[in-house]
Amino acid sequence: MKESLLQYLVCPECKASFDLAVEARDEQEIEQGKLHCQGCSATYPIIKWIPRFVGTDSYAESFSFQWKIHRKTQVDSLAGHGESRKDFAEKTALTKSELKGGLVLDVGCGTGRYVEIAASFGAEVIGFDLSYAVDAAFANMGRRAGIHLVQADLFKMPFRHAVFDAVYSIGVLHHTPCTREAFGCLPPLVKPGGVLAIWVYVWAGSHSMYLNRVRSITVSLPKPLLYGLCWVCVPILNVIARLPLIWKIALRVPISDQRRGLLWDVLDTFDSYSPRYRWNHTPSEVREWFETAHLEEVEALSNAVSVRGRRPRP
Repeated sequence: MKESLLQYLVCPECKASFDLAVEARDEQEIEQGKLHCQGCSATYPIIKWIPRFVGTDSYAESFSFQWKIHRKTQVDSLAGHGESRKDFAEKTALTKSELKGGLVLDVGCGTGRYVEIAASFGAEVIGFDLSYAVDAAFANMGRRAGIHLVQADLFKMPFRHAVFDAVYSIGVLHHTPCTREAFGCLPPLVKPGGVLAIWVYVWAGSHSMYLNRVRSITVSLPKPLLYGLCWVCVPILNVIARLPLIWKIALRVPISDQRRGLLWDVLDTFDSYSPRYRWNHTPSEVREWFETAHLEEVEALSNAVSVRGRRPRP
């Protein structure tokens, strides 16, 4: 943890500031220590360079599993591609001019693929996640200047309100117990004039219906078993999907076929079938969330369901 992060943190229970007790550090980061709440006297540990505001990864255990294996797969600079930069542009429309010199929050940062993009635009970025993917993110980029990582619960975030120039969440809110309630936690974090952008899964008719049927079985499977099955089934079903007469069989078990390689397809398929929660939404539904939160300049982007808006200035 960089000591400069302390100015943005508050107790997730009472919203008071923290006193910092350092137990081990180097010149850049605090490796181990404690955050003592000045209000309710709660204490939260700093373990392996990261402040931890949860004691478990709870319903996000599948992401802890997958991002330990795929630490580098989706990170542009480590995997030698530009997919994350492309996704970031399509799903948030956030630009360098909007982010440069600002404070940005990545809600559900995973291995830090989008943290890297926002930081490359000149922003100071805080990425947080409920899962132990934060350890993978720290290994990937935690040492870089202007990047902070936190393990925390979206429904009890340890951040000051109205301090972020931009808050974004890409492919995360629909993996919580209630997407709508998760979204409702975000607008207060955005400063007046700041931007909030999210992307959530769209309802895709029969595809979503078939996926949910299979998920009724897969979510209860041991994660290593399910991951192994993905390596077996994904290439087979991708071949079947291209064969005359029997191609419809593959539709009953939807799998990823993004033309980014087998590694991506296995990862994305596991990502579809393993999480405890996986909700789908419509553009009009999500737009209504933004309007109910009294955000302005609400815009539905080309990649459904991607929506962004701006917090009104006084």
